[in-house]
Amino acid sequence: MLTEAKIEKKHCEKHNINYDSHTVTIGKRVITQPCPSCVKSELIEQANIKKWKQVEFRQKQLSEKFRKSGIPPRYTTRAFANFNCRNHQQSKALEMAKAYSKKIIENRNTGIGLILSGKPGTGKTHLACAIGREYMHIGNVMFITVSAMIRQIRSSYQHNSIKTEQDVINQFRNIDLLIIDEIGVQKGTESEEYLLFEVINERYSYFKSTILVSNHNAAKIKGFIGERALDRMKEGGGMFIAFDWDSYRANVASDVDLPLLSEAKYC
Repeated sequence: MLTEAKIEKKHCEKHNINYDSHTVTIGKRVITQPCPSCVKSELIEQANIKKWKQVEFRQKQLSEKFRKSGIPPRYTTRAFANFNCRNHQQSKALEMAKAYSKKIIENRNTGIGLILSGKPGTGKTHLACAIGREYMHIGNVMFITVSAMIRQIRSSYQHNSIKTEQDVINQFRNIDLLIIDEIGVQKGTESEEYLLFEVINERYSYFKSTILVSNHNAAKIKGFIGERALDRMKEGGGMFIAFDWDSYRANVASDVDLPLLSEAKYC
């Protein structure tokens, strides 16, 4: 097959440059070298399109995670950046929440627990969802009230259920980060305490982090979740953050030997 090569002087109107164009003829096929600036622009455009598609794909993944997480619509925009700090204790709570978030993101296999305790309207759910928002970049998150969780487990007791109690508990176990809200609204029966312990214990055994949110103080939380569940939440540097901006912090957590907010450290 006859091959011929030649160099021609050409001008690119688009970039207003002159360049040497190599033309190769192979049989009936002619291959002409385009303007190098045009080639560069095209490569940059292709790279930008690829990058944008990757960003778009990640955004869709994140949106889907949000949809599946169960985080209430009111809290989907909650982030560390829009947590309003009006005093030192609120600032400290924010910093500790950030530290917890960083810890479980940097090491997904820590299984560290976190308890957020305090009066209604103090920002507990805000910071819990902010942690969940950050964690969604690396794993799946579920937000659920303790009552809804117990109802789901008990639904397996129905005669027509295709799932066993353990099947449902395993579903909660397999979530990377589980946020259980409204600890203390349940009736406080032994059955409820048992089911809550089973979920917390399974997650502890599989190094999965769990966040508990409650309007009650440390002693009452202990009464609702039980001593064994509380021990699991404390293991490995588990944290307790009090959301009382008046005088509550002075006696919080002393009953259950959890570190006070100002003393909390991660090892």
